[in-house]
Amino acid sequence: MDANISGVLDNVCKSVLEELAFLFCDSNDATGFDMGQIKDAHQVSMNFMGPTNGRLEVVSGQDLCLIIAANMLGVEPEEDDAATHAVDALKEALNVICGRFLTEAYGEDAIFNLSAPVPGSVDELSVLHEDAASEEMLFFEAEGHCMVVKLTVKK
Repeated sequence: MDANISGVLDNVCKSVLEELAFLFCDSNDATGFDMGQIKDAHQVSMNFMGPTNGRLEVVSGQDLCLIIAANMLGVEPEEDDAATHAVDALKEALNVICGRFLTEAYGEDAIFNLSAPVPGSVDELSVLHEDAASEEMLFFEAEGHCMVVKLTVKK
């Protein structure tokens, strides 16, 4: 994948999580990253169609999702419906990341159609899509928790 696109996605992820969820993220090197670090993982994804087509996915552990929900929605982790709000908050974070990434990577004049973010299986993250022209995985750490962002650009 184009290093510029990867850099844009990295910067967008960090700035959105900082502005939206008050989280300060550090980029991690893939060689030292262990998916086992993500406990009770949630995966959300969304597709985009326009000048380029693809999919953006985020995987995060339950604890980080609860922090995102608390910071975005004011939902305390001990509330009965906190888990539902945690996934919703992760979906909203992905939606904002995707929109900002596409604008910064392809310009304000590029028009994209976005699907709604949907929850999925963490196992999907490791699947290499047959119609992928390129795939990029970025690894982040925030407040001692890990997050993975995967961008797939289709042929």
